[in-house]
Amino acid sequence: MLLDEDHPPAEWLADPPRDPRPWPFRRMPHRAARVTGVLAIAVMAVTSVVLISGARIARQDAGHVGVVRNGGALDNRRIRQILMPGQKVTWVGLFSQQAREYPAGKVVLTYTVTSDARRGERREVDVVNVPSRDGVQVGLEGTVFFKFVGERDLALLRVFDQTLGMRRYPVTGSNTLLYPWNGDDGFGAMLDAVFRPILDNDLRSEVGAFACAQLVASCTLVRHAGDPTQDKRNANHNIATVEDSLGASLRADLTDTLGGDFFRDIRVRISKVTLPGRVQGAVDDVQAQYVAVNGAKAQVQRAEYDAKRNDVLADTYNRSPALARIEEIRAAPRGSTIVLTGSGGKAPGINVGGG
Repeated sequence: MLLDEDHPPAEWLADPPRDPRPWPFRRMPHRAARVTGVLAIAVMAVTSVVLISGARIARQDAGHVGVVRNGGALDNRRIRQILMPGQKVTWVGLFSQQAREYPAGKVVLTYTVTSDARRGERREVDVVNVPSRDGVQVGLEGTVFFKFVGERDLALLRVFDQTLGMRRYPVTGSNTLLYPWNGDDGFGAMLDAVFRPILDNDLRSEVGAFACAQLVASCTLVRHAGDPTQDKRNANHNIATVEDSLGASLRADLTDTLGGDFFRDIRVRISKVTLPGRVQGAVDDVQAQYVAVNGAKAQVQRAEYDAKRNDVLADTYNRSPALARIEEIRAAPRGSTIVLTGSGGKAPGINVGGG
C-alpha cells in the first residue's frame, strides 16, 4: 500500500484516546490506582462517620479535674466519666458534652477579704466589716486559703456537680451568669454566692467574741485606760485565736450548709484590723495629744537638767576663778582680740576687741 504524504490516513490525524481515571491516578498502574482509590474512599468514609457520629476524645490539664456528661440526642445527661488531672488523650464517647473543669484537689485556692472596697479582687464583694463585742464596727483584711475536693473524693465531686454545679451564679458588677465550671470567673461567682455568706457569718461570730481593744490596741485610747504595750500583745494573740477558730468553724459550717465536705484544708490569715473613720480620727487626736504632752514633759525635764547643770558650773567657777577666766576666753568669738588687764595682784580683767 502506497502512502500519500500529502493525504495521510484519517486515524493518524485523530487525538489518542484519553485515560478516564482521575488525574492523580493517570500515571499509576491500574492495580496500584485501584488499591489507592479504595483506601482513599475508606478513609473518607471513616472520617465522615466520626464527624457525623460525634465521636470525641479529650485530655485534661494538670490543674483541673474534668466531669464528662452524656450528650447524644437519645442519651441521658448523666455523668459518663471523670478525667483526672494531667490525664492523657482519652476516649470520651459519642456526642459527649465537653468536660466540666473544676480545680484539682491539690491546687491551693484563695479568697481575699478587705475593709477597703477599692482593694478587693471583686469589688463590692470582698468588703467585710463586723461588730466587736462592744459595738465597734471593725474592718478586716486577710485571705482565706483552701482546697477544693477535686479528685480526692470522686463521689463528693459527683455530688457537687449534680447540686451546686447545675446552677448559674451572677458575676459581681455585671449581668453575666456563669456555672462554677466556666473558668475562674465562674468558680469565683459561685464562691461569692455560697462561700462568702458563710464566711461573713463565721467572722461575725468569732470577732464578736472580743472587744475592740482586744483586737486593736489603739482602741484603749478612746474606750478605757490601759497599757498599750500589753494591749498590743493581747491583740496579736487574740487575732491568732480568731484565725484558728475560723479555720475549723468555717469548714464545719460549709459542710453542714452545702451538704458535703467540698472545701478542705481551710486556713485564715488576717493581715489587718481597721477602725471606722470617726473612731480612727478620735484615736489619732488622742495620740496627737499624747505626743504634745510627752513633748512638753520632755521640755520640762530638759529645763530641769539645764538648771542643775548651771548650778554645778556656777559652783565650780566660784571655787576656781582661773577656770572661769578660761571659760570666758573660750567663749570669745573666733578671731577676736583678747586683752588681759589687772594690777596689784588682782585677777586680770578681760577685754574683747574686734577681729
